[in-house]
Amino acid sequence: MKIGIDASRANLEQKTGTEWYSYKLIQEFKKIADPQDQFFLYSKDKLKYGLEKLPDNFVSVVLSWFPKFMWTQLRLSINQLFNKPDVLFVPAHTIPIIHAKPTVLTVHDVGFERMTELYSTKNIGPKGWKKRLIYVFVKIITLGKYGSNELDYHRWSMRYALKNAAKIIVPSKFTKDEIVNIFKVEPKKIKVIMHGVDIERYYPIEDRGETKKVLHKYMISDPFVLYIGRLEEKKNTQGLVSAFALMKKKYQLPHKLVLVGSPGFGFDKVRNEILNSGLSREIIMTGYVDGQDIVYLVNGADVFVLPSYYEGFGLPVIEAMACGTPVITSLRASLPEVAGNAAILVNPSDYDELSEAMNNVISNQKLRQRMVSLGYERIKMFNWANCATETLKEIKETVL
Repeated sequence: MKIGIDASRANLEQKTGTEWYSYKLIQEFKKIADPQDQFFLYSKDKLKYGLEKLPDNFVSVVLSWFPKFMWTQLRLSINQLFNKPDVLFVPAHTIPIIHAKPTVLTVHDVGFERMTELYSTKNIGPKGWKKRLIYVFVKIITLGKYGSNELDYHRWSMRYALKNAAKIIVPSKFTKDEIVNIFKVEPKKIKVIMHGVDIERYYPIEDRGETKKVLHKYMISDPFVLYIGRLEEKKNTQGLVSAFALMKKKYQLPHKLVLVGSPGFGFDKVRNEILNSGLSREIIMTGYVDGQDIVYLVNGADVFVLPSYYEGFGLPVIEAMACGTPVITSLRASLPEVAGNAAILVNPSDYDELSEAMNNVISNQKLRQRMVSLGYERIKMFNWANCATETLKEIKETVL
C-alpha cells in the first residue's frame, strides 16, 4: 500500500500543538510500519529535526514551491494529480483540492465556528500583487463565497475537507460532538484518538541547579506561574494577566508570571493588559522556547495555567502533569475531558476565581502534592505509540 503523508507541519522549526502532533505520529509510524507498505512524506523543504532519518520503505518527497504561498492547495495538488498514493493522510483540516481518494485528516478544533470574533479577518499572504492574487484565487475556487482572510480560509477549508474526507480523526469526544452538531457529519465517519504525552521531552527534573541555569537564560527567577501557548484572545492570555494582577494585589505573593509563546490574534490586548496592570517587571514574555529548554521551565514553575476559551485538546496540560507541575485550566471545551480530576478547573471569564485558584495551589502544599500525584496517574491515558497505532489502522482501513 502507498500511503502519502503531509509532513509540512512536522518539518517546521517552531512547533506548537498541531506541528508536534504531526511530528510525533510520523516518528511513531516509522517504528510500526509494515515493511510492505510505502510511505511518502510530502514537505516544502528537505526533512530535518530527525524526520530525515527514514526506514527503507519511507521516501521524502520535497515539493519545492517558489511562490511560498498556497502550497497545500496548489503544489501538493499538482503532486496528487500525477502521483496519487493509495491513501493520503493530512494531520490537519486543510487538504489539497486535488487529493487521493480516500483521504484521512485530523481535525484539532473548530473554534473558528464557535468564536469567530477571536480570529483575524485580515487578508493572508505576502504584500502587494501576491496578496491580491491569493484573494482572487480564493474567490474563484470558492465561487465567491469566501475571502482570503484567516477566518474565511479556516471555514472554507474545513467544509471542503469534511465533505471530501473518507475518515476524520479527532483528539477528543468534545471535538467530535462539535463537528457532528455544527457540520452535520455522520458520527460513524469520525474516530476519537487522543494525543499522547511526549515523555522524552517532558519529565520531572530533580537537578534544581540545571533548572536554574536555564531559567537564568530567560531572565526568570523563582517563584513563578507559567503559561505556554500563543499570546492571544482565544487562549485568554489577557484574562490570565488580569487574574495574576488580582492575586498579586490581594496576597502579595512574590511570584512572577512567565508567558511562553509567540504573539497571536489579539496580542495588542494582552500587551495593553500588561501595561495597565502596573506589573510589567513581574511579567516575563520569553517568546517561543525550543524543546530542549521548555522542560526546565515547566519543572521550575509552581503552577501551570491554561485558561483558554476553546481548545480541541490542550497538549500543554498533560505535558505539565508529566513534569510534576500542578495544573489549573479552563472548564470549557475539551479541557475537562483531558484534565479529568488531575487539575483545578475554573471559569476562564471569572478572573477572581482564577486568581483564588492560583493562590490556593501556590499556598497549599498538601493540595499541590495531591495534584502532582493525580497528574502522574492521569498521563498514563495518553501515549503516542497507541495514538499512532490506532491512527495508522484507521488510515489503512479506508483502503482495505
